[in-house]
Amino acid sequence: MIDYGAAPSVDEIEITLFGPGFGEAIAVHVGAGNWILVDSCIDPDTKLPAPHTYLQAIGVQPSQVKTIVASHWHDDHVRGISDLAGYYPEAEFLMSAALNNHEAAAFLSTHTETNAPGLTRGTNELFKVINQRDKVFHVMQRSSVMEINVNGRNVRVVALSPVPAAFSQSIAHFAQYLPNKKGGSPVNHAPELKPNLEAVAIHIDFDGDAALLGSDLEDHHSCGWTAVVTDQWCGSKPQGTAYKVAHHGSHTGEHPQIWATLLKQNPTTCMTPFNLGNVKLPTDDDKNRIKSKSPNAYISSGATRRPDMESAILKRLGDVCNKLARVNSGFGAVRLRKAVSDQSWKAELFGNACNL
Repeated sequence: MIDYGAAPSVDEIEITLFGPGFGEAIAVHVGAGNWILVDSCIDPDTKLPAPHTYLQAIGVQPSQVKTIVASHWHDDHVRGISDLAGYYPEAEFLMSAALNNHEAAAFLSTHTETNAPGLTRGTNELFKVINQRDKVFHVMQRSSVMEINVNGRNVRVVALSPVPAAFSQSIAHFAQYLPNKKGGSPVNHAPELKPNLEAVAIHIDFDGDAALLGSDLEDHHSCGWTAVVTDQWCGSKPQGTAYKVAHHGSHTGEHPQIWATLLKQNPTTCMTPFNLGNVKLPTDDDKNRIKSKSPNAYISSGATRRPDMESAILKRLGDVCNKLARVNSGFGAVRLRKAVSDQSWKAELFGNACNL
């Protein structure tokens, strides 16, 4: 089990990113013991949600978690999030407004483990949260995620997405994947809606510093990052010095104006890899692009997915199967901490986390 050391001091801000080769979660300390959790993945040692394992390890009490955000419904971002919501009952639970319509509710209900065992953990997790909680809040662009006074600072956390156009488009998308009431093919999996326009990207104004959490939001001429960076309200926010890179560093989550409009020059960045089937992110080109914009860039896991075995055994297996990959590509965490008055973030790497 990873030794995370001590909790941040009351005047320190923190962004800790967790992730193996498939999974992502974030814990944010805004100061004075107040925390926000974004998404969830599983810690392989404890088999519990990684943010929960982390907060327990550094001595954070359940009442100190003020907000939990599910950025979108994909499996790699919400594994264990229904348990996370149970561990912190006093925290407000927020999710994308794109899931706040009849079509989306039917989509989540249809694509649960009841109907498709083992294939739809993401939809099932959110469906359970909705059923467990008296209140679930839905957010879209300009929604307030948290506003709190911390040590005399006014901390404001807002959603930059999904934009209104994405909300409308999502209704149509979800409706396409509902089963025919008159019969038809059985539901056996939850489809991935591409591009991802429903994800909640978050801006944190620490009142003296700022950070951007890019979620898995992808670019689109009217509904994705283009709509965010060209929006006057989004552009008026303080530029961030830290950035959780969108969509695992993929070019699909890239827009030049993210760096020019929403971030200060040479921000500190962190990201998680994504390895599933033939999709392996970030690519070498992605890494080079990000490093050219961020001299201090980190990733939660190297996640090469190269089997850890002797070359002779690997060759024999390669004769009988294609695209051999180990299941667990390593779990790690990137922790960024600083006092608001400090100029730069201090990065700490745990587990399999490393420099990009």
